[in-house]
Amino acid sequence: MTDENKQKRKAQTLQSKADTLFTMLSNKFEPLAKLPTMQLPAWYGLVFLGLIVVMFAWKAIAVGKVESDMAKKLEREKVLITQQAREYADEQYNKEEERFGQVLSWAIRGELIRNNLDTIDQYLSEIVKMRDTEKVVLIGEDGQLLVSTDKRLEDAEGVDIYPSEILDLRKITIKSDVDGKKILVVPVMGLNNRVATVIVSYNRANLD
Repeated sequence: MTDENKQKRKAQTLQSKADTLFTMLSNKFEPLAKLPTMQLPAWYGLVFLGLIVVMFAWKAIAVGKVESDMAKKLEREKVLITQQAREYADEQYNKEEERFGQVLSWAIRGELIRNNLDTIDQYLSEIVKMRDTEKVVLIGEDGQLLVSTDKRLEDAEGVDIYPSEILDLRKITIKSDVDGKKILVVPVMGLNNRVATVIVSYNRANLD
């Protein structure tokens, strides 16, 4: 009987120790068991934050590309507008030059008819004072130099100063590059033929 009681007590003691161990293990691993449910909201937050970062990065890249494209487009438009403005300005300038040449032709013809070379010299001396004007010459139909604002050319022949294809022009012409100069060629016409040619030479404008 005594042995039976001892065995019962021993069994009870073992059971109690097992319960105690189970309780200790349960208490120890309880936070681990709850970890997935505890971390789920935090992971959601990290994922959401990551999506926001990606969205902002994509937006920054997209905005940067749009700005770059717009800058390139504006630059192209600026170049085009500038080119068109220059072409328009050149066109208007050429028209004014042609009008000026026409009036000059009439004035020179009247003085040539009266053989007033001194008066023509005065006209050309005033013209050469205009901005960027280098020299002005009057060359007869025969190629003889009649008047020149550059006195170093007084003993030269007209054909030595400008080639025949310029002296033979029959209408007011602007040439942009003749020996590095821009020239206005003004034929002085009589009733049926050309009696002389006025050539106004300009220094090329410095665009720097």
